[in-house]
Amino acid sequence: MTGTIKLLFCNVGSSDLDRAPLEELNRLNERERARRILAAWETYAPRLRLPIIGKALRYVLSQPGDLARLVLIASDQGDTPPDDPYLAELWGKDTCGTAQVIRRALAAGCDGLPALAAERIEVWTIADRHGRERDPSDYDGVRRFFERRLPDMARAFPTATVYLEVTGGTPAMTTGLLVAGSDVWGTRAIALYIHPRYALPQTLNTTTRLLAAPLRAALRANASTFDYDAALRLLRDHRSAIADRLIPGADRVLEAVLDHARCRFNFDLRGARRALECGVDRLGDGRWRADLIALYEAVATPDRAARLAEVYHGAAARYAVGAYGDFLAQVSRFQENAWRLLCLERGAQFIDRFGQPNDDGFRVSRAWEESVEFRFRYDSPGESGDRPVNRSRLRALARHLAQRRGEDIRLLVDALDRLNGLADLRNEVVHTLEGVARGDLARAFVGSAGDEQAADCIVPHMADIYAAIVGRSPGASPYATINALIETLVREAEQP
Repeated sequence: MTGTIKLLFCNVGSSDLDRAPLEELNRLNERERARRILAAWETYAPRLRLPIIGKALRYVLSQPGDLARLVLIASDQGDTPPDDPYLAELWGKDTCGTAQVIRRALAAGCDGLPALAAERIEVWTIADRHGRERDPSDYDGVRRFFERRLPDMARAFPTATVYLEVTGGTPAMTTGLLVAGSDVWGTRAIALYIHPRYALPQTLNTTTRLLAAPLRAALRANASTFDYDAALRLLRDHRSAIADRLIPGADRVLEAVLDHARCRFNFDLRGARRALECGVDRLGDGRWRADLIALYEAVATPDRAARLAEVYHGAAARYAVGAYGDFLAQVSRFQENAWRLLCLERGAQFIDRFGQPNDDGFRVSRAWEESVEFRFRYDSPGESGDRPVNRSRLRALARHLAQRRGEDIRLLVDALDRLNGLADLRNEVVHTLEGVARGDLARAFVGSAGDEQAADCIVPHMADIYAAIVGRSPGASPYATINALIETLVREAEQP
């Protein structure tokens, strides 16, 4: 079988056989009626009409692709009626026999329908996981039945378009098929409702609506933990469900914002700019333009102080979600770049590997160091060549340049030195297979006797260092701003 594959699932109820042509059987219960029809097939077959499943089948056959399976779902509460009169009445309404009548009728091509190959028609009867009969009015039990059976069909036909005909059967059967079918197939599941007065089924948006809320909740949860990459993949994989009933254009803006956040969280400011350069500010009649422009401007031409603030906010975010190993890496990055900024503000000249001036260079010209009379205590007297940059050299150079200008930066040096234990812990972790706990951070920050709650002081301490160097606070987290915008974008439009 090639091309598009289709599956059709139909809940079978007492209205799935037209009663008018079978008037003499109308006083019988559903089980007995089906038994009579099967026993006198030649008599009743020409009079069989399928007012619900027939309409659904005609519609599905008119859509592109091959119908691989038509599944009839029926109730069967055992071979013998219960002693209780009320339960016996419910037992008489079981549609297991009706499903067999419909299966045989479809294979024969009744009611003007094309004959279907018998092997493509299946009958499922609702049962528990042990195969025992299940009450078709038990919502949880019926739902669990579908949750067991439908995944097997999904694995057998992984690319199929799936139609869920939910008109017949009990309310529990309708709910179970909708909920489980939406969970298994997502937006590939199309719910069909058959109205008795209309020939064409109504294709419901129910599956999309069922998916939209949990998908948006998952996207919000990813964003709240700064996992913007996962949130972006979720949006792209389930766009139609997530975008359902949103303001027109909101999904495209959401995609751009998530891409911006993903890049920004990884300090890819060029990518963060590029994500917002696609003209999405015009969408939604420009209602998000001010927010998008503000995000773009923050990364458009950031100076070194602004980029150091990005490192601070990245560290704070990682601490907030307990990513302590990544947090240590950002603390080390913050400390070293704080030293570098102090040096640059006082005239330091760094060079790249080609000897060209570069504020982010990993070396310092020996000739320049000699011009400012700087000698690092670990340098050998006869050593020649440009000097490699490291944390200790930057610290010493910053102090030397400050002293030449008559500045006293001892308090700032002490504050930065308080991060040394964390930087050392980061270096130790890199060379081992050990993990990092909150208590490890606390001990590295305040000493071996430190309570783990002392770790909560690290981020505020970094903010104080930033303010002392730059002259202003690092400001509010850009990720709080981004997440507030995401929340606005995934909010449904008001419906008339």
